[in-house]
Amino acid sequence: VFSILGQIAFLPSLVLAARLCPPGIEAVLFATLMSIFNGASTVGTEIGAALTKFLGVTETCFSNLALLTIICNVSSLLPLFFIGYLDGVGDESQEEMEAKQLDGN
Repeated sequence: VFSILGQIAFLPSLVLAARLCPPGIEAVLFATLMSIFNGASTVGTEIGAALTKFLGVTETCFSNLALLTIICNVSSLLPLFFIGYLDGVGDESQEEMEAKQLDGN
């Protein structure tokens, strides 16, 4: 169930990428995005495991579990600081992009 919800949550990123993508390289861009997404997932898992070990949270010791939970939840909000870099991205509609392509040919 979480896998399906994760894919649905990833759709806006794919739509944004499709709007930014030059014509003809959509497959390459999708493969690159999925590679980055999968790599980031692996790195995130490893960082979480290292943080859990560093804070000493084990199956019997939960003394720092609250701190671990706070760190994990706050770190998931970090991408919000980069939203400002997306200003103006994807402002063109699909029809406008197709009209530009037809005018260019």
